[in-house]
Amino acid sequence: MLPTSPARGLAAAVAAGTLALTGCSQAAVSAADLYTIGCPALDAVAASGSVAGKVALTGLEKLRDSGQVTGESRQFLDLAITYLKDPAKVPAESKKQIKAACKANGQELKNF
Repeated sequence: MLPTSPARGLAAAVAAGTLALTGCSQAAVSAADLYTIGCPALDAVAASGSVAGKVALTGLEKLRDSGQVTGESRQFLDLAITYLKDPAKVPAESKKQIKAACKANGQELKNF
């Protein structure tokens, strides 16, 4: 069944992201997985600033600390973590980079 309201859609995205983040610490993660997880989490936080941001932050920090993500994906990961900690600390140019990286990986942000 599809969500019938934006709030339900957001809740569904947050729930899916939370489940995905939980699995990241136990399985190999590719760059595509990073964007599949990180982009919806960033979009959800941009829309609501909810507790989901703290959950996503914890999962992304674990992913960063695992050493499984390198290169451009690591840069995206670091920007995402900074945004989730304090969106005001991320300059406009970095936000454009986040948005472009998500779009390039099939994850268009709607609320960011």
